[in-house]
Amino acid sequence: MKNQDIQTLAENALHEACKHIQDELGVQSGDIAGLFFTGKPQDIIESILQDYIRREIQFKKMGD
Repeated sequence: MKNQDIQTLAENALHEACKHIQDELGVQSGDIAGLFFTGKPQDIIESILQDYIRREIQFKKMGD
């Protein structure tokens, strides 16, 4: 998996997490998430998710 693929997967995971929270709370608009996860908060969470994705890839390779 290429770095761009990992970045996209992390971005999508953050979007899905926000959507899940919004759905559970009955939020109709993603405006607050868009504001909250702009800049540093987004960068931090996506970086953590990318590290996690890389770790999953490493463990998967060990099992193959």
